[in-house]
Amino acid sequence: MHPKSDILLKWELDTIEYYFHNGLNYYTELIQGEFSEDPNHIIGVKEYAIGSFKYFRRSVLYELNALIEQWLLIASSEDGQFFHNQNLKRTRSNTVKTIKQKYVIELDKISGFHGTEMIRKTVNSIKHRGGFDFTDYSKGIPEFKSVKDDIEHLKELKD
Repeated sequence: MHPKSDILLKWELDTIEYYFHNGLNYYTELIQGEFSEDPNHIIGVKEYAIGSFKYFRRSVLYELNALIEQWLLIASSEDGQFFHNQNLKRTRSNTVKTIKQKYVIELDKISGFHGTEMIRKTVNSIKHRGGFDFTDYSKGIPEFKSVKDDIEHLKELKD
């Protein structure tokens, strides 16, 4: 990778951190605040804020996942060839395979790998299964397990 790529990565991580911190403060203030109700709206400001907070949390997860995928693609590409179609069309599993071969490393042994996998699985569960991690139909009453997208878990994944 380019020797100055760490500057771009730090800028992107700082931007996500800034967005996360300010968004968290914004929604906390809205949810805890006192507002007069607008008769033209079905629900109040607080209820809209609670609903919007879910989208905020998910947007942080999506951005983290996109950043991970972008940097995996960069790491798997030859310098200066990142924007070639063959690189941009790679699946994540092909990208990981390419990185393993290129650098002769096992990615699952690198610190932070399991966190990035958790982000990927969480985002895929939200995108493809409405936020359900899995459903256990082996029980008399099926058990639905949702992914964790609460703020504390999100802080852990972000870090």
